[in-house]
Amino acid sequence: MKSSILYAGAALACVLGLSACGGGNGDLPLTVTINSGAGVSKEGLVLVNKSNGDEIAVPANTSAVQFKKYLQTDDEFNIDVKSLPSNISGCTFSNNKARANYYTVYTLSPAVFCTVKTHDLSVKVTGLTGAGLVLVNGSDKQPVTANNGVDVTVAMAKVPEDGPYGITVLTQPDTQTCTVSGGSGTMNATGPSTTPVVACGPKTQ
Repeated sequence: MKSSILYAGAALACVLGLSACGGGNGDLPLTVTINSGAGVSKEGLVLVNKSNGDEIAVPANTSAVQFKKYLQTDDEFNIDVKSLPSNISGCTFSNNKARANYYTVYTLSPAVFCTVKTHDLSVKVTGLTGAGLVLVNGSDKQPVTANNGVDVTVAMAKVPEDGPYGITVLTQPDTQTCTVSGGSGTMNATGPSTTPVVACGPKTQ
């Protein structure tokens, strides 16, 4: 009788402490951290646990998602990408393949890191004869050298697809005033919808 009581107690301990007993009853949630710095700002990212077929669609601007199916201790999981948003070139993972236990699903915490496509942003500068013109888009600053009034094309830093841009004049040339047209918008898959133009003319007061 005493041994039966001890056996029942050990079985109960196994139920309460799954990782210690090497078994499980599907109580381990599988959560994936989404790298927000990558800019997963668009619908279309779908993750799959290839070990059991469970899929989860990742809403835009989400920091983490949890698969619907809970895992048992020692279940294998293998997280991969099933589909990508149109503005993402690819994704990589950390800690996405392992056997489920408290350490692998909680401490290591699987994470996905996605790379947003970027596109060239060029600015056409016309009529520039003065010195000192500086254009800016966010933190990107580009000085512009005059070419005797001949049109100049300035390459700004690349802009993420579906991301905003806004070209402004940070510093006017010493003898002229320059104005911007078509300088702001959202970056399309093929580049800016219109080429930003900076037109320079006689200095205004």
